[in-house]
Amino acid sequence: MRFVRSTLFAASLFVGLGIALPGIDTAAAQGASVRDLLEQERPSSAENAARFNEGVAAYDAGDFTRAFNVWLPIAQENDLAAMRNVAILLREGKGVEKDAQRALYFFERAGRAGLVSAQVNTAFMYLNGEGTAQDYKTASFWFHAAAVAGVPAARYNLGVLYERGLGVEQDPARALAWYALAAQTGHELALKRLTELVPSLPGPEPQKEEDRAASITAPPPAEARIDTMKNPAP
Repeated sequence: MRFVRSTLFAASLFVGLGIALPGIDTAAAQGASVRDLLEQERPSSAENAARFNEGVAAYDAGDFTRAFNVWLPIAQENDLAAMRNVAILLREGKGVEKDAQRALYFFERAGRAGLVSAQVNTAFMYLNGEGTAQDYKTASFWFHAAAVAGVPAARYNLGVLYERGLGVEQDPARALAWYALAAQTGHELALKRLTELVPSLPGPEPQKEEDRAASITAPPPAEARIDTMKNPAP
C-alpha cells in the first residue's frame, strides 16, 4: 500500500505562564507572545514532509516498526495522512501491537477533519464492530460522508444499508439512487445490483383484464452484500 502525503494541520497549543523556552533568544523574543515563540520551535512543513517520507520509505522496506515510530509523532501533531497510516498499522498489528480501539481513534480524528480514506475505514470499523460495538447507524453516517465525497464503494455500501434498513430507515428509492451513482463510475457490484433490482420492480397496472397475464416482474433478488474492499483506504 502506498501512503499519500496530506496537508499538515497545526495542533492546538495549551501554554501556561512562566515556561522556559530552550533555544530562544530572550532578548530577540521581547514583545512576542508565548504562542509565537513556541511556533518558532515547531518543525517546518518541509521538515514534517521529510519525516513523513522517511516513514513511507521504512514501510516500503518492510520496517513497519520504524514506520510507526516515525509517523506517530506526526500524527500527534494532527497530520491527517500520518493519523490514517498509524491507524492502519494499529488495525493490522504491523510494527506495533494490534489495537483496534486506538486505530479507530486515529481514523475518526482524521475522518472528522475531512480525510476521505479515514472516513471509509471508520465506516468499516463500525460496520464490523472493530474497536467498538457494531453500530450500523454510525457506519451509515461515515459511509454517507465518503459517498458524498465520491467514493464508489461507499456509495454502493450506503445503498445496501438503505435497501436492507441497516442503521437507516429502509428506503428502496434511496438505495437505487446510491447504486446508480456508484454504477456511473463503473462499480461492478452496483451495476449488478441495478440489473437485479430494476426488473423486479412492479410495472404499470394493466388497463385490460386480459392483459394481466403479461404483467409480470422478475423474482426478488438475493439479499445485497457489502463491498468489503480489499484495500479500504483509497
